Amino acid sequence: MTGSNAQQPQCPMHGLGDNHQPFTQEGMYDFFASMRPEARVFYSPEIDYWVVTHQSDIKPILQDSEKYSATIATKPVCPWPQSVRDYLDDRNFRNESVQVACDPPKHTRIRHIAARFLNIRQFSFYENQLRDLVRGYINQMADKEDADLVEEIFYEFPAQAVFLLLGVTDFDPRKIKEWGDLRIRTIFGRPSNEELQEAAVDIADFWDFSSALVDARVQDPGDDYPSVLLKLRDGDDEKLTMNELRNLVFGLQLAGHETTTNAAGNLFHALMQHPDQWRKLVEDPSLIPNAVEEGLRYASSVVAWRRIAKQEVDVAGKTFPAGTKFLLSLASGNRDEEVFNQPETFDVTRENPRRHIAFGNGLHACLGAPLARLELRILLEELTQRFPRMELIPDQDISWTETLSFRGPSALRVRLNA
Repeated sequence: MTGSNAQQPQCPMHGLGDNHQPFTQEGMYDFFASMRPEARVFYSPEIDYWVVTHQSDIKPILQDSEKYSATIATKPVCPWPQSVRDYLDDRNFRNESVQVACDPPKHTRIRHIAARFLNIRQFSFYENQLRDLVRGYINQMADKEDADLVEEIFYEFPAQAVFLLLGVTDFDPRKIKEWGDLRIRTIFGRPSNEELQEAAVDIADFWDFSSALVDARVQDPGDDYPSVLLKLRDGDDEKLTMNELRNLVFGLQLAGHETTTNAAGNLFHALMQHPDQWRKLVEDPSLIPNAVEEGLRYASSVVAWRRIAKQEVDVAGKTFPAGTKFLLSLASGNRDEEVFNQPETFDVTRENPRRHIAFGNGLHACLGAPLARLELRILLEELTQRFPRMELIPDQDISWTETLSFRGPSALRVRLNA
């Protein structure tokens, strides 16, 4: 054990986390429901992190960049072997932290520029195009009796949304999804060395695609995200370096679709499990924006995020030394009894669902949150209208993403016109 764990061997919170399975999403919510009354923070020996379970403890950590560093947020949970790092270096893979995993002042400078494009006003310009995309997917499955919503629509649609932001019109969205899924597994999962060796090739290809996209906009700018970044940069490395710009484009292709694919799957899974809630939306579409927030609260697509203490800190009444690693359970915080009445109940009429922390909190709060909300709202509006009698096919085994931070169903089979 390292950090706080080596210095606090007698801490009573150690043993409570022995049953914590950080990479297993099945049963996760039941586990945290049992843990919250006992432990606001506990040690997880499998990953050597202290897990924080209550929202009132999580939010101050997310908001305090002086005491807690975000630099650990996207480091591989299982370190990559040197051979993989050497291969990526040879392929000119120049990944650096530019948003979720860097601290001020660098984070402040870059976020200020990225937010000039990634904002609710800009996203609203794409609503009609996004709706047309959803209707196109629905038309393709309209004559079917049964459908896998993840396969038919949730898998590709968020990637297509990212393409709109990037100005891409001629690339297979499934390839982007495969690249994104791969990167998620290599950073937040437990891949074998053999899997990492294979993944390195695709990661480098993903980087090359992003770099080529930026190079193309240098020669032929438009009104898309990389073009706007280039215009705001104006050739000045003090504002934004070219490598930072490439990483912003590279990162958007991951953050912009992976979380929304999972959020859509989680939301519709919850609705199909609670047909009375689905009927409420069919009968009263004005409830849809609130249902989006309740879905984000009830079943987060990002279930945990990471921080490391820069100095000695107090969390939940306990003192931890500098270097302590914290896993902030957003999923647990979103079902915190101190914040939500009957938090284990899925209720599209809930009064305060937007108090969730599904998009983080503080200066690192997700810039793409308005786009995710827009996509989820459109999905609900269109699918409730076209398939008002849709229901879950019973007795199907739902498999979940096996990573530390991301959660979503790999398939969701429904009867479209039950």
